[in-house]
Amino acid sequence: MAGVLVVGFLFIAVPAVAVVAVVWLLRKNQTGSRRLKAIPPGWRAVEGRVIGNKVETAARTRPEDFDFYYPMVLFEYAVDGQRYTGAQGVDRAYGDEYRVKKVLVEYPVGNPITVYYDPMKPEEAKLRMRS
Repeated sequence: MAGVLVVGFLFIAVPAVAVVAVVWLLRKNQTGSRRLKAIPPGWRAVEGRVIGNKVETAARTRPEDFDFYYPMVLFEYAVDGQRYTGAQGVDRAYGDEYRVKKVLVEYPVGNPITVYYDPMKPEEAKLRMRS
């Protein structure tokens, strides 16, 4: 009888824990996404330049998942005469490369771009995400 109770408990507890973990991970991802879009207080803006753009393939969580692609922009900027480079995804992931390429048209190589950097760590920089 005790074995049946243990199996019954596990039958209910394991899926419940899995659901809680998935919900927690989804909420954590949403918070992280909002943080990526926001420029931290105290960061300064400087004009930079787009030095490249490319279609990146998002990492799959399972082999049977479909590919997702996102637009990556490479940029350079200078703070106090020191040159820095960075790279950042500028939009969400899409299920096809065509949409990503349409986004990247907005970031031609050589164009100026506003870069936000941490004055305490000027090598840490962000671009504003597309709305």
